[in-house]
Amino acid sequence: MKTEKWMPTAAFAALLTITAACDDWGKQDPPAGNQVVPTLENVATYDFEAEEGLDPTWQLIANPGGNAPRIIEDDTEMKGGKVLEINGGYASLPNPLNNVVCQEAVSLTFWLYQAAPAEPAEGEEPQEQDLTSPIVSFVNETGNGTFHINANGGMVYDAADGEWIENDPAEAKTGYLKPGEWHYVAVMIDKDGYDWWVDGDRKVSKPVVGFDCSKIVSLANNVKTMTVGGSETSSRMLVDDLKVYRNRITAKETARPNIGGGGGFDYFKFDYFTEDPIFTVGSSDCSTGWWTSFSNYYRIPANTTMQFNLINHTSGGGNWNNWNICLSTDADRGAPGYAEYVVLRSDLYGWGDSYGTGTWESEGYGNWDQFRVDMEGAHVRITVTRTGSSVVVDAVATAVNGTVYHEKFTTDTGNADDVMRAFFICDGSYLEFQKDKCMVTWPVDVATPNVGASDNTSAWWTTFSDYFTIQPNYSLHLGFTNHTSGGGNWNNWNLCVSTEAERGEGGYEEYFVIRSDLYGWGGAYNGDNWSNTGYGDWDQFRIDMEGAYVDLNIARSGATVNVTADAACVSGNRYVENFHAECGNGDQNINAFLIMDGSHVNLNTSDCYLYIPVYK
Repeated sequence: MKTEKWMPTAAFAALLTITAACDDWGKQDPPAGNQVVPTLENVATYDFEAEEGLDPTWQLIANPGGNAPRIIEDDTEMKGGKVLEINGGYASLPNPLNNVVCQEAVSLTFWLYQAAPAEPAEGEEPQEQDLTSPIVSFVNETGNGTFHINANGGMVYDAADGEWIENDPAEAKTGYLKPGEWHYVAVMIDKDGYDWWVDGDRKVSKPVVGFDCSKIVSLANNVKTMTVGGSETSSRMLVDDLKVYRNRITAKETARPNIGGGGGFDYFKFDYFTEDPIFTVGSSDCSTGWWTSFSNYYRIPANTTMQFNLINHTSGGGNWNNWNICLSTDADRGAPGYAEYVVLRSDLYGWGDSYGTGTWESEGYGNWDQFRVDMEGAHVRITVTRTGSSVVVDAVATAVNGTVYHEKFTTDTGNADDVMRAFFICDGSYLEFQKDKCMVTWPVDVATPNVGASDNTSAWWTTFSDYFTIQPNYSLHLGFTNHTSGGGNWNNWNLCVSTEAERGEGGYEEYFVIRSDLYGWGGAYNGDNWSNTGYGDWDQFRIDMEGAYVDLNIARSGATVNVTADAACVSGNRYVENFHAECGNGDQNINAFLIMDGSHVNLNTSDCYLYIPVYK
């Protein structure tokens, strides 16, 4: 499909006066990317905080009827600091990729705020979000080669050697970037296709058929000009912390950084629950009638996962006398605008506007007499995941005797952007919520789920997991199956918490390294900071740790890092260790990674996530 030229004539003429012309695009040989080992490098960072303003090589150009870009203090009361305002103009600057070799890929990360369309005057048609204007572009100065990205997740290439457009808003609106909010965006293009992340969530990972994406890498590597903004019809947008990379970025770069007040601005300021905290719901004798006792309202934004952990108590009279959950619009029960998407019970039953088109999956059910007994005192983990208009409720109930009941309900609510509410209802039941285990979660990329040689021959400090970066006030959960040679207590998982630097490079420092057998070392290590349950018989421990499932939590609160590892063994034994340390000043990112030593682990990618508590 031929793409529409985006830069107005007057603006393009101005651009020609700024930069020297180069050869026609499409006639140049691609860079020889195999000459050196592929290396990720941040070749440029633009944070707009310098007192002297922008580098003089930046040209700030107003389109006809528009405004030249300028640096302002963020006026959204969300992010803070200095940002670049684009409002009917564009900024032209020397392409920072022009002096490096992009062997395999080109990547960008940045913060973006796009103004919401103005309310229409009476009798006027409502305006739509601007999904076509360029955010960042690479431009051939002779006018016959451009590549840009837009707010629809769009990729637009137009050059002498081909034309390509992806996520054309005229065909489909993705909803990736909601206007009126700050979003953290990461984009990577390699020879096979492209990836988009928004707020740490991978929106696209797409191989491209019918177009050679190495043309984009080559263009971005060779043209002399990069621009921010461009269209004379564009809506106002703010840009910050623009970073340009040669080659593929990793989970470290795609993870949503903290901003404002030591925490993510919306994650930490958003009201995830209403009114005063409620940690017990219903009468402790399980005499509460239906629709008479409720939990807090939990407010779940778009594309967010919320997890609840509770202890269930039941009268045992009926299958339904347990926990019940309702998903609704963002309104109080009975108030204008209140509607129920679904009400779901623990016994594979429900109703509501979106119930009829939903689907159930379940494991462990069948003996209802035993179910009614097992649900007394059962630990229940309920996860509500929103992805676009789809919602998944996943509930795992683990009885005191170890029996597991797993139910999963998936439906489409037709609601992709608005806040959704969840609340729990008692019915001949009593619920005890675990305060510290009600959390908002975001998945982390696990590039290497299987760490270590499968025959447990990996020697100490030779085999490592991915780095997992943990921002201030966030916490990390890793769920994995541990395997061991059984030779020593230490031949299991090992954890290092360090500064945010590569092992052995400048700035790398280990706060602490700890093992599964209550031992450790490091700059912040203190052997008095341990507590544990279940330990004592080391011979049994070495046997039990083979095949044990480990819930590893690395929780941050200010400068304190608290690690809890709960190993559930096939034998039924459980080993729980707790360790805490003071690491830096609490304002810095930290890294966590696993080390093998006569061991290997299988990370459960669906059970690895960053999280913050709902009850802050």
